[in-house]
Amino acid sequence: MSIKLYALTSVFAIGLLLISCAVSNSKYFSEINPAEDPSYGYSPENPITIKNGDLHKSIGYSYYYLSRLRTEKGNKLRLVQRFSIENPNYKKPAVSLQNRYTGQPLSYGTGPLLDCYILVPENENDTIKLYINPYSKGEVKIPTGLKFEKE
Repeated sequence: MSIKLYALTSVFAIGLLLISCAVSNSKYFSEINPAEDPSYGYSPENPITIKNGDLHKSIGYSYYYLSRLRTEKGNKLRLVQRFSIENPNYKKPAVSLQNRYTGQPLSYGTGPLLDCYILVPENENDTIKLYINPYSKGEVKIPTGLKFEKE
């Protein structure tokens, strides 16, 4: 009987965790506006800056953000490939801090790497390449020619 209760409690806890992630994602992107600069998100010099908490959380936010982007025709974008490139704007942090237990950096400065996402719109032949910086915090906007579908 206690094993069933433990399993039920675990399933309930995981459900709450997933719901809280979805709620926090929609709150984080509730005030998103179109970018005025046509190079925003399309060039490594002007990437989309999505930093919210630690690096793993920021990468999760990046995937959520990409899943809500649409073309002007309303078509969803399908992820084809993700890879990292060097950040041309990288500046080392003034003070290098590390976690004393794991050795992981606590401060990345402007981030040594950018994530490059290659996306293909459904029912279209175009390929879209977007650059995201998960190390740097900034105002998240919508790249020119795309729309963001809010929940």
